[in-house]
Amino acid sequence: MSQRTRYTFKAETAEQIPFILKKMEAVAAKGVESGALEMEVRRPSKSRDQEARYHAMIEDIRQQCFRGYSREAFKAALVNQFALEMERQGEPLRNPGEQAWDWVNQVRVYVRPSTKGFRKKEASDFIEFLYATGSEYDVQWSEKALAIYDEMMEARAA
Repeated sequence: MSQRTRYTFKAETAEQIPFILKKMEAVAAKGVESGALEMEVRRPSKSRDQEARYHAMIEDIRQQCFRGYSREAFKAALVNQFALEMERQGEPLRNPGEQAWDWVNQVRVYVRPSTKGFRKKEASDFIEFLYATGSEYDVQWSEKALAIYDEMMEARAA
């Protein structure tokens, strides 16, 4: 195992954990023969489907209510609003935005949180936020956005 190798074991219930730990132990025992190991436990990353969902919803809101904004600028504004809302709820994003002081130009520079690093739950919460935002502005959802949202709600209910 001299190369960088990644193993992913997914647990969805507590009953699966002993089985997964046994598999991890076997992989680690073999891998440690070649040197030190690093193991990580984390929440699942967002899916490509979730990404398609929120992009469709963002575009519906922008097209109907904020045409003067570029796609990128409008998405940045929505992600910022979402990050602040999550912070107010006591659940800040895992990778929040940050501010830095530009000492040459004497202005504050803001780097928005990125959707790229969203975990599955954050992406799901962002989709809920977009739905609420769109509803606030009486957005008529496209067929694509409606199908995506309905599909997500069905999956959540299951």
